[in-house]
Amino acid sequence: MKMRERDIVFIINPSLWYQNMYPSGILYLSGYLEFGGFNNIILDSKISSKKIERSQREKMILSRINKIRPKIVCFSASHREFDEVVRMNNEIKKIDDDIVTIVGGSQPTYRGEDFLGNGFNFVCIGEGEVTLYEFVKEVLNKSYRWEKIDGLGWKSKEGNIFNQPRRLVNEDTINSVAIPPYDKIDKRYFDINVGTIRGLPLKGALLLTTRGCPFSCSYCGCNLIFGRKLRFKSLENIEREIKYLRDHYDIEGIWIVDDTFTIKEDHAISVSMILKKHNMIWGCQSRVDTINEKLIKIMKESGCVQIDFGVESGSQRILDDVIGKRTDIAQIIRAFSLARKYKIRTLANFMIGLPTETYDDIKKTEKIADLINANVYLFAIATPLPGTRLYDMVNEEISPHEYSLLDWNGSILTEKLNKSKIKNLVLEKDKLHKKYFPRTMMKSILSMGNYLFFFKRKYKYQRAKFVFNYFTKYIRESFNEKYFNK
Repeated sequence: MKMRERDIVFIINPSLWYQNMYPSGILYLSGYLEFGGFNNIILDSKISSKKIERSQREKMILSRINKIRPKIVCFSASHREFDEVVRMNNEIKKIDDDIVTIVGGSQPTYRGEDFLGNGFNFVCIGEGEVTLYEFVKEVLNKSYRWEKIDGLGWKSKEGNIFNQPRRLVNEDTINSVAIPPYDKIDKRYFDINVGTIRGLPLKGALLLTTRGCPFSCSYCGCNLIFGRKLRFKSLENIEREIKYLRDHYDIEGIWIVDDTFTIKEDHAISVSMILKKHNMIWGCQSRVDTINEKLIKIMKESGCVQIDFGVESGSQRILDDVIGKRTDIAQIIRAFSLARKYKIRTLANFMIGLPTETYDDIKKTEKIADLINANVYLFAIATPLPGTRLYDMVNEEISPHEYSLLDWNGSILTEKLNKSKIKNLVLEKDKLHKKYFPRTMMKSILSMGNYLFFFKRKYKYQRAKFVFNYFTKYIRESFNEKYFNK
């Protein structure tokens, strides 16, 4: 079986170029194919020596596809990227209809039929490593036994067929990729930014240490992809990856992208010790019911500077009956109090507009927001993504081409999907944002302590230049928005 490295191509969608949260999933898929003997390339912003406008990015990708003529092109898509990947797929088919394309990720897992009905012949459902590996073998061997591949959806003469779901990959499979192939993506993802750990200007990277989430919040569909069983990356591989990122990209900060890093205490402590050993500052996502004083003290001593908590609502009724969060108000207050005690910054995520929510519920949310005294406050409009229980609760059909309109800040779909008792969700969200945003700015981005701490580290000039440019751009955009919205 002769093949070229460029016969298998992964595309990082142009809308994601230059973001700090690079798609780790594509790196793991690429690495797993390499582990199985299938070389491949990733097309992202690395193909352009300078930053280019979004309108030019797709053209550059299609031009590269036209030049290299791969056998297989792999996409990943969230709801926001549906139109983007469908458009690129259709253009690739115009270049050469013999190029086999497949799409995986969250939205194909939730609604694979939408992609099969809009130009794709194959979708990958759930975790993709083994499914994609078997798919690639069938394509390159020209055997095409699609019915034998668990987790594959495909278009046949009889219609769309979805094979039986694939079992969750085991820890041996997860650990087969000791270090994702970072050399395949743009180094600019690791430049100084304030997005890896919100508000802190640093050279950062992402780290995945577990897969799966045992919880079942109504707004989240991650269980459909990664299941409820928690599976772990080995501590040896975690340390190898951290050392690699430090040695090759001079990384100084890590954001742990696990859905909930603190579910299993001994794992969280072990990873904390590794991060401390390599002098990393870091942050993570947690739940208010999976944190305790022993753990948070160890996290602080090992370099943890920020924890993101999904508070969601200050109404116990909403937490219990609508979200199914399985947390309570006392746990929320205690978690933020512990973080303050150990001087770890906190981010509080809230959402409004959940089904049956009332103005009284919003007042309770505002009350708890005041009590917890977070460093960063984020307020979103509850958005029923297809595939979630919230989507079923709202019970309003959303067409595939409306997916990109699903927006936590509000869109023309907001009132159609509003099953709360709140009349104008965008107005209410804006009120909350205006009240809490100044606190967020003063306690995070504009905190003098942040900059005194970071300017003691290397890259002083680059960091100062970045901060100056960042705030110049922010002030200019804020002024223009205020001026033009008069």
